[in-house]
Amino acid sequence: MSRTEARTFQLPDRIDSLQALRFLGAMCITLYHFTGLQGACPFDFSRAVYLFYIISGFVVMLSTKKPEKKKYFLTRRLIRTLPLYWGLTLATFAAGLVVPSVIGYRPTAEQLVKSLLFIPYARTTAKAGSAIRPIVGLGHTLQMEMLFYLLFLVAMRISHKYRGFLAAGFSALVIVAGLFIPARGPAFHFYTANYYVWTSFIIGLALYGVFTLLQKKELAVRRGAVPMAVSTALAVGLAVPALLREMSVWYDIALFAAVFCAGLIWSACGGQTPRFPVTLGNISFSYYLLHYYTVALSARWLGIDSFSLRNLLLALVVSAVTWGISWVSWYLIENRLTAFLQKRLIRAAQ
Repeated sequence: MSRTEARTFQLPDRIDSLQALRFLGAMCITLYHFTGLQGACPFDFSRAVYLFYIISGFVVMLSTKKPEKKKYFLTRRLIRTLPLYWGLTLATFAAGLVVPSVIGYRPTAEQLVKSLLFIPYARTTAKAGSAIRPIVGLGHTLQMEMLFYLLFLVAMRISHKYRGFLAAGFSALVIVAGLFIPARGPAFHFYTANYYVWTSFIIGLALYGVFTLLQKKELAVRRGAVPMAVSTALAVGLAVPALLREMSVWYDIALFAAVFCAGLIWSACGGQTPRFPVTLGNISFSYYLLHYYTVALSARWLGIDSFSLRNLLLALVVSAVTWGISWVSWYLIENRLTAFLQKRLIRAAQ
């Protein structure tokens, strides 16, 4: 772009900063699962999961910007999610039957069916005792995502134009239900108890609306430097206290929302996101589901249970190996198999 060429504040079709943010979230969750590495840092890295929910709220709006995209919305989401999740669920179930000590309990056929169908249920877990988790423990985030996708699909069927408002309203109703209706059964409790999740979805939906309005203003890129500076300063200003002392969940959600805004503004201003975090962000779904297995095994076999230079280096090696395994999973399942299934199923539906 020449110096004289005008450019407006506009998000590109492919927002690389979102992938880099997924990488950031995945590494925060990894650090949380390496419990001993946190040391004296009071920041709860597990709360990076709310960044994923914010991204989901934004991306469902972005991916359905054109009305014709709504036709296969849920089909595409399922095709992307189910092969890897179902494969891991079946593999973990089989391992639990053969060697229950590997996962800490012996799963039942009923638990297998509920896990495959994203139906929440209570079971024994290695760390938390009894908890509402599927056989693949980190699949609990997918259970939340699936209900959100269903609510968003209903919103689109009612009105594509106002899908964001309707989906936010449905999410708010789930929050209200959790606040005022006594929990009956694990499924109702699971979906309504954590209103931070639904608030994060709403934030993602709202931020899409804000950025859409900003793009319609056709602001010059140089004017985007001001919100870029403000959002970056806000993210840094929120991060410093969070790393020094324990903060509320709301504070951390605000932190990740600020980081999310900074990344989006960077892309809208034409900033080039480094290729390395973008590439790893592309395979972060595989990494997210797979890393808990490698972290758990390495903690047991390598004794990574405290903060030290040895354990830090071992954790980096384990993480690098997991990223390599995740790339293979991404290429074979998320890339090749997903493309094949989308082509066949969508063609069959036409």
